[in-house]
Amino acid sequence: MSAESMTEAVPAWLDQPVELAPEVTLVDGANGHSMLFNAETGIYVRLSRTGARVVPLLDGSRTGAALLEAARRSRGPDGVRDRAPALLTFLNDLRAAGVLMEPPEPLRGSQLLVARAIAMTPKVRIPVRQLNRMLRPPAMVLARFPRTATVAGVLLAVAALTAVVLAMTLPAPFVYTGPPWVLIVVVLLVQATVHEMGHATVCLTLGVPVREAGIKLLFLLIPMTYVDRTDAYRLKSRFSRSAVALVGPLIDVTAMGLTALLIILDPVQFAELRWLLGFQLFLIVTNLNPLLPVSDGHHAMEAALGELNLRGRAFTYLGHILFRLPLPGVHQTMSVTRRGMYLAFGAISGGYLLFVCTMIAINYWKLYVMATN
Repeated sequence: MSAESMTEAVPAWLDQPVELAPEVTLVDGANGHSMLFNAETGIYVRLSRTGARVVPLLDGSRTGAALLEAARRSRGPDGVRDRAPALLTFLNDLRAAGVLMEPPEPLRGSQLLVARAIAMTPKVRIPVRQLNRMLRPPAMVLARFPRTATVAGVLLAVAALTAVVLAMTLPAPFVYTGPPWVLIVVVLLVQATVHEMGHATVCLTLGVPVREAGIKLLFLLIPMTYVDRTDAYRLKSRFSRSAVALVGPLIDVTAMGLTALLIILDPVQFAELRWLLGFQLFLIVTNLNPLLPVSDGHHAMEAALGELNLRGRAFTYLGHILFRLPLPGVHQTMSVTRRGMYLAFGAISGGYLLFVCTMIAINYWKLYVMATN
């Protein structure tokens, strides 16, 4: 790239000194990756090895244009190369992530609609201090006996699943009764609350702060309990991040095992609990589905693979392949193996979601036809 073309390509904001925002710090995160943490927004930005070496230069003593000019004559193991285009992409990505003094461009189009939809999600929050005070005792026990707790969790899951299999193979009574909806709703709400508290407890055990917890109304319609465990990005171990994700399903399996145990003890008296057992089984299978966006199964798979934001990166790369959308800088330096993994996961996950949405639409259409005839 010539100096003249380089000048034309440089955005106007890079004529000013480039500097990280004062509330942004460099931290060691998951898998030992360097990350930028914005204390004001709570956002983490993963850096490549090259990006981590560039960040110390963003101290406000150099303009973006000067950095790009130096990158044009960058010397490395492969000799002198023009690395200005890659640096330009990196600086634009940092600005879009909101970690520079220069504010990001205003959201437009679909990004603005998504941001507004997220902002419209009402929440009832539990004060963090009270939550931490309540969960500190079990967290201290887990921190003192981590291996014992892990073994106990595995044995508990095996015992619960054994009870579920036995309960499902018992002959059901020949008396039909409808689902006990009040019991099902109450039990599932309590189970969901304990599920989220499990995530929070393991976070506290591993020294990760929990930002908030509570109940939110997703899409203004679906009530969901939640725990904000964003700071789990600070956990370097894959096992630790997997434990944070899988403790919730372990609690769900335990609850399902208790339901199954009651059915085994008295199949007639607790016959109605078969409905509850079915709902619990459906929720567990759904929550462990790695193809769904916010499932614990997806988070556990990410942790096991050593990935961060696997779905977002996969769909970004898939969009580049299908629609020639521009790639962020981090995607431009990926290995062939990782690009293949992103492409495969993006295609499988996208196809699965399309199938699910199609089936939902077909069922709604059938209900509409039945209602109008």
